[in-house]
Amino acid sequence: MSQPGNGHLNEDMLRGFLARILGWSDECRAAIEHALCSLQLSITLRAALVLLGDTPDLVSIAQALHRRTLGAERPFVVCDRRRFDMRDSARLSLNHKSGVAAIEAARGGSLCVARAGLPRDFSSMVTIVRDPATSVQLIVCGEMGHADDPYLVKPVPIQVPPLTARVGELTRIVDEYAQDAIATLDAFERDFTDADRGWVVAHAASTWAELERVTMRIVALRNSGTIVEAAERLGMKPAALRGWIRKRKLTRRGEVRS
Repeated sequence: MSQPGNGHLNEDMLRGFLARILGWSDECRAAIEHALCSLQLSITLRAALVLLGDTPDLVSIAQALHRRTLGAERPFVVCDRRRFDMRDSARLSLNHKSGVAAIEAARGGSLCVARAGLPRDFSSMVTIVRDPATSVQLIVCGEMGHADDPYLVKPVPIQVPPLTARVGELTRIVDEYAQDAIATLDAFERDFTDADRGWVVAHAASTWAELERVTMRIVALRNSGTIVEAAERLGMKPAALRGWIRKRKLTRRGEVRS
């Protein structure tokens, strides 16, 4: 059977990321171990990975898990009939309204399906996904209210708490995203300051996607010589990055203007 992954997870790295998403308290340990088991089944195509949460950006978490299991070089495709068909970009993932088209685009990688936006050709999509020759990891995103559905007893779904329930851990969450940005951009610790951390916590912590995006942009701005260079490293157009800076009253170097 063709498989997207080799069946072996970097458990220490994933356990750390799952703690960031689910929580560091003792009560979260069992959920993290269940999530690791579910990921193992998912990357070997033995089960779908289910993410549940009352948050608008489960897709961004699905993509983060995809990068940490299959790798960023593999395709990550969203199937949500409520969204327009679109190309992959710095902010939005490739989306197909058609389930069959989404599978074709996702071969060798991950297909992320929105439970509330199932494609009209869902039955055809299911037939293809069940074919052992189809090399696609299936990730399904749904609302927390589905957690008690008997179909989701096993494998255990990953239930993502809202950021509003993690206020006491926001500083640590921001620091971990900043460390990711520093590693990705081959930057320095000095490229994300205490002031940056405080600003992100106060002004850019509404969603997981925003946390990841904003920390990456601040580190890129501080570590680059020009906005053009920072934009290139971020996969953005310079005009878009300049507009983002002006809107948030930042300087080119990432400092907040008074």
